[in-house]
Amino acid sequence: MPSTSRRHALALAAGGTLGTLAGCLDSLDSLGDDERGGSGGDKTVTDTTDAPEPEYGHWFDGGVDYAGTVDRRGEDEVAIAVGAADGFRFDPAAVWVDYGTTVRWEWTGDAGTHDVTTYDGPAAIESALADEAGHEYSVTVTEADEGITRYSCRPHQVIGEQGALVVGPEIESYVTEYDTTPVDYGDWFAETPGVAETANPLRQDAVTVRVGGPGGYDSDAREWNTAPVYDTPALRVTPGTTVRWRWVPGAGEHSVVAEDGSFESDRVAVEAADSPEKQEDEHAFEHVFEEPGIHEYACERHRDDGMRGAVVVAESRS
Repeated sequence: MPSTSRRHALALAAGGTLGTLAGCLDSLDSLGDDERGGSGGDKTVTDTTDAPEPEYGHWFDGGVDYAGTVDRRGEDEVAIAVGAADGFRFDPAAVWVDYGTTVRWEWTGDAGTHDVTTYDGPAAIESALADEAGHEYSVTVTEADEGITRYSCRPHQVIGEQGALVVGPEIESYVTEYDTTPVDYGDWFAETPGVAETANPLRQDAVTVRVGGPGGYDSDAREWNTAPVYDTPALRVTPGTTVRWRWVPGAGEHSVVAEDGSFESDRVAVEAADSPEKQEDEHAFEHVFEEPGIHEYACERHRDDGMRGAVVVAESRS
């Protein structure tokens, strides 16, 4: 039978701190500039052992170089590479340790800026964003961290820089307070480009969605990166989260209108300055989501062209 502390830890295995992707990516290197990799491209995934394999839910489904859990129980200190393999991976992706082990994340310096942040689970992991080789961040786990903590690099979580830290003697399965399985949107996104999966910034006070494209400024072309889309069209949040839409300069006239009439922004166009320094504040609209379910919305002018979005409010299973 599981120990009392183990049952308690698994029951509480929730509380992610995934940052708002749209908000932090503005200041980071673009993926296209960094996909060349570097020395991290020569690294291989760490070999695994014959330890029983914990169940991580859907965390390592697709796009992640996951070869199994590495058993490091009995070791005082464990190192995990940040920006390994193609520059967008943790190595090892999943590691199992004892109470009192110091887990140290070491930056390779490849593929731009990375961080290490708890997505959900009992362990508090929250590093700074850094890009220099040799940067380190560490935590020493205790019995209070028993269970499975899923963590990620916030800027690159959507392309598979995800990891798991297993703490304790007999961990069998991952238990989350909120369901993060794939969402069936029917044909709502049939004409919408770029909806690969639902982003899951759970337990955040506020999340930002860019209206009219990714919003980055191309200094060579002297223009903003725009498109008739919402940059994060499918989003899952927890009750009480404020979703804030920010209009990209020069993207044209767009709006945010709920299909059920529960929220509606003005139709707005923000004029683009010729540099970020000269750009005036962007227009913003926000709505607090409380009611569990799928909340569909679209741009009034471009709804039939595929400029659609959805906010999924996840109901607690506790």
